[in-house]
Amino acid sequence: MKKLLPDRKREKPQIIVTNLIDVILMLVFFFMVTSSFARDTKKLPVDLPRASSGALIEGETLTFQVTREGAIHLRGEAVDHDTVGTRVRDYLAEDPNRGILLEADQEVDYGAVVKVLDTIRTAGGSNIGLSTRGK
Repeated sequence: MKKLLPDRKREKPQIIVTNLIDVILMLVFFFMVTSSFARDTKKLPVDLPRASSGALIEGETLTFQVTREGAIHLRGEAVDHDTVGTRVRDYLAEDPNRGILLEADQEVDYGAVVKVLDTIRTAGGSNIGLSTRGK
């Protein structure tokens, strides 16, 4: 008896990984891009003074915060003046023109801000900015 349909060769099942590789690469790119936006997330809520002449600072900065009570913080950790000088020297060892940012509460004593600025400059900092809020 004659068969109507010829015998087909049974092919082994295959997993096509091209689409899987595309999805994995897209995820890698997504995480690379989003991780570049993650900066100093450990900041204290400091009530910054308002200024209309502020400028946006691009790039990486070392940010110190001075609270209303005059305490100094770096990445959410309380530091003293000696530690400020050490961290600034370590930060500027790679490039002495790297930016340093100081965020001070608008109610803080002016003398506390000047003391932190003096400590940063004594440690070698020259590219120092004061953070403000826009109007």
